[in-house]
Amino acid sequence: MDSSTIVDMIETLGFPIFMAIACIGGIYFMMRWMMNSLMGKLSGLWEMTVKLIDRIRALDNSIIRMETMIRILHDLPPDWERVGKLDKQDKRDD
Repeated sequence: MDSSTIVDMIETLGFPIFMAIACIGGIYFMMRWMMNSLMGKLSGLWEMTVKLIDRIRALDNSIIRMETMIRILHDLPPDWERVGKLDKQDKRDD
């Protein structure tokens, strides 16, 4: 936009209406920029959370495996309730 177009708009609409439209446009672009930057950061945090959950599950499986091995070495029965403990959503369907 060149300056003559802006001056024509101010003369047609009036200064208060022009400034209101300009402020609304500025707020819109600022909110759009904020949402784009926040969504990028949130997606990174989401990926990190998923990786941490996977690591925790792997560690839990390793702890259960080692506990079972130690129990077998000491001639103790395995804790089948803990070994077979799965949430309904984690069980396989087949």
